Amino acid sequence: MRSKESGSPSRTRRARREDLIAAAVRVISQDGYPAASLERIAREAGTSKGTALYHFASKEELYQAVVTTLFEDGAAFMAERLRAAKTPTEKLRTYIETNLRFITLNPAHVGATQRIIENSGAVQVVQVEDAAAPLRRLLESGQASGEFTVFDAEVTALSIRTVIDGAAFYFLARPELDLDHHISEIVALFLRSVRPVPAAPTADSEE
Repeated sequence: MRSKESGSPSRTRRARREDLIAAAVRVISQDGYPAASLERIAREAGTSKGTALYHFASKEELYQAVVTTLFEDGAAFMAERLRAAKTPTEKLRTYIETNLRFITLNPAHVGATQRIIENSGAVQVVQVEDAAAPLRRLLESGQASGEFTVFDAEVTALSIRTVIDGAAFYFLARPELDLDHHISEIVALFLRSVRPVPAAPTADSEE
């Protein structure tokens, strides 16, 4: 029989699940993926393997929660900031900046998620095409308003996602980087690519 925990069941259960997810991130980050057994993770969380199994049916289910939580936290981090952006240019800048900034603020969770995806065939992740869909719509809205130039919104959205996903590996592998500089350069690169090219001055306009 499963033991009952004191306090509000939903709040206590949620807190314990969060503790186990955080412990899994720490174990994978510090000791590596092979060392991250359910027993080791439970010990890191200050509980037992039996309690861990109360909250997660298997190690794979806990791993799935680690990955899903990262994507959900990232989406929430972005959404809050995107709501304040008004124009397509502001939204695109915010989209890229917040994605990259979230990586720099959560290196352990990002790294643990990378290890899980690389090693576990049971974990489901957000596909690049799915992640790019809202970005494609953002680009299309900028084109419709005339703020962005003509380009293939799908290809550009996938390109932006590829750079962001690659940055997650690049940033984590090089802690000495000037991250602010890299983020500003990536933002500037894509903003230049979507904006209309200013018309060259003509002889008449120079008179």
